[in-house]
Amino acid sequence: MDTLTEINPHGVPAEKQNARTEAALGRLRQAMRAIETDISAHHGIYPLNFGRVTQSELCRRADVKKATLQNPVHKDTTRVEIMAWLDALNAELTQTRAGTRDRVTAVADTLSADLALLTQAKQALESRLEAAEALIKQLKQENASLKSRLDIA
Repeated sequence: MDTLTEINPHGVPAEKQNARTEAALGRLRQAMRAIETDISAHHGIYPLNFGRVTQSELCRRADVKKATLQNPVHKDTTRVEIMAWLDALNAELTQTRAGTRDRVTAVADTLSADLALLTQAKQALESRLEAAEALIKQLKQENASLKSRLDIA
């Protein structure tokens, strides 16, 4: 029997099994990138699942059953890769609700300070804009006055 048309113990042709495996791997990797993007966009805080990133959360985001990672195809490869990624990621994240709340509060405090600085900068720019507009108005009047003098002479 050709290896591409072999049937596994569950009655699924090998090419379909490989396609399903590749699709699951693709969804898991895409979910990993999405989680990393979410963390970056939220100042180092994972915005879902009370701030915790777990194997179950990754599988939920990837629409892959957690049990899939226990089968022989994934247990010693994909699951090991995911666990290493989770360990590295979770070393940077807080793991408790209270810790996440404290981190969110700290980020919010920083954002408040940033907002105050931006508000001051905006006011300074508005003041400079008003001065520039007044100067333009004055120069236009002087220009008109000089043009009228030239017409008379």
